[in-house]
Amino acid sequence: MLTGQLNRKQLIAILFLGVSLLIAIVQCTEQESGDVRGKKYANRTSCVQCHNDIAQNYLHNAHFNTSKELHTPSATDSMGLEENVYVFNEKTKVGVEKRADGLYQVAYVNGENVKEERTAMVFGAGKSAYTFAFWYGNKLMQMPLNYLVPEHEWVNSPGFPTEQIYFGRAIITRCLECHSSFVQSKIIASANFQQEEEFLKNSLIAGIDCQRCHGPAAEHVQFHQEHPNEKEAKYMVKYQELSRSQKVDMCGVCHSGTNLKMLNSTFFFKPGDTINNLPEYTSYTGEDPDVHGKQKQLLMASKCYKLSNMDCGSCHQTHTNLSPDLAVYSQTCLQCHQKIKHPSLDEKALHLAKDNCIDCHMPVKVSKSIGFQRSASKEKIPYKQRTHRIAVY
Repeated sequence: MLTGQLNRKQLIAILFLGVSLLIAIVQCTEQESGDVRGKKYANRTSCVQCHNDIAQNYLHNAHFNTSKELHTPSATDSMGLEENVYVFNEKTKVGVEKRADGLYQVAYVNGENVKEERTAMVFGAGKSAYTFAFWYGNKLMQMPLNYLVPEHEWVNSPGFPTEQIYFGRAIITRCLECHSSFVQSKIIASANFQQEEEFLKNSLIAGIDCQRCHGPAAEHVQFHQEHPNEKEAKYMVKYQELSRSQKVDMCGVCHSGTNLKMLNSTFFFKPGDTINNLPEYTSYTGEDPDVHGKQKQLLMASKCYKLSNMDCGSCHQTHTNLSPDLAVYSQTCLQCHQKIKHPSLDEKALHLAKDNCIDCHMPVKVSKSIGFQRSASKEKIPYKQRTHRIAVY
């Protein structure tokens, strides 16, 4: 009897452990299949199941790589960053050092290491520049130096003091709303009664993912998993069915400048929404918007936009992993401007113009709001970007 009772107890214990394990597996599966943005959002890997080709191309796209977390010490190896020393003056320098656990920026005053921080996050796709950030508790802070990719040069971060090392600029939600897909934040009161912002680290979704532009996809994914033979996309907004203003607004929510403010976070701006109703949104009024971040206003100021049905997608292929060269963009221009003549150009220049409309009609301009201070110099390298105001200059 005792042996039988022990066996029953053992059996009950085994069953209990089995049920507990099953519950844990289900909970873990549910957690992994969810999304920090809420139940309407699908697991971020779901899109790959049906859209693998698009997803693989998009992994190399500038939007996807506009920010990334550096989880491993070797995460910056492919970025071509060089160790160096940035000089403010003979007593004050910042060293960029690769160590066993990652990339550091180190403040040296009179040769003494007075502060060092390890890079936790990088902003930028590597075409123009990289900006770096570190975690200070639950705050995300910008590091003193940026890296200019074409120049292979470390520079003082824009807007930072020109004579001293600065680790004190917080990266706020408004920055991440255009450089990531989501982060959960909360406002706290500091010791001096000012409001400060903290993030839930595990909630951060770096880069611009599929659902940031296409909207919540949980219902769409569930339907097509249950109906694998259904080829027409269900429960997703179709871009081709949006109005032109809605298409442009979906890009414009990040390409209208930092003065764009909402009552709710732009993280939840979805296809079909409009930004004209947002608080403090300013449309083009005849001024010359800065080339950095004002692409929507500049495009809307163009005759090409006013006299046609063009939108951002007329020129930009968002999913591709390659940036078209100027000749490819120029072919888009020639679809409408087949009979345009250039009487002021000679034959050689006219031949060149057929392969490059862009440099003349969308020239590279200097940003009025951003410049990069060079090492051991007061000189600032201007930030240049191609204007989206298509015109005769």
